[in-house]
Amino acid sequence: MSAQISLENFEEIYKATYNSTLKYIICKCSNIEDVNDLLQETYVELYKILKRKKYIILQNQSNFVIGIAKKKIQRHYGLLYKLKAYSISKNSGDDEYELDIPSDIDIEVQAIAKLNAEMVWRYIKKKDIKVVRVFYLYYYSDLKISEISKELGMSDSNVKNILYRTIKDIRKNVKIEGDKNV
Repeated sequence: MSAQISLENFEEIYKATYNSTLKYIICKCSNIEDVNDLLQETYVELYKILKRKKYIILQNQSNFVIGIAKKKIQRHYGLLYKLKAYSISKNSGDDEYELDIPSDIDIEVQAIAKLNAEMVWRYIKKKDIKVVRVFYLYYYSDLKISEISKELGMSDSNVKNILYRTIKDIRKNVKIEGDKNV
């Protein structure tokens, strides 16, 4: 059954296809840092297509969006990828901003939690890409082990082994602030 979609349906399409597109990009990316950029570029391209063509008749919206993501990934990891690897720093200026922070927020605890999460994430990113994908899909995308194994073409026990061994490795090798063993 085909459906006609237009720019007015963009938000609906976004909500309906977001999870499958995110899973696809995570599984195909060779650098987990690129996931958010590629996801954004995919939906910007969809928006441009809908704006330019007024409406499109599709059999499957999800396949269409994943097709756009596939092209974005191919372009991103093409020959010029190595040239785009350096970053351009921005000078934010010396403007001071006044913040109104509620008194019931413990900034120190939140800062420590964020630093701990960043430390663990940096450690995980040094691991094999399979480990990074499994952790991203499990903890960020909240997928079940069976869903991850299906997406990555692995057995459930292999996904469990990767998760549990890596957690054990993290506990052993990453010193987390506030941990009993520190």
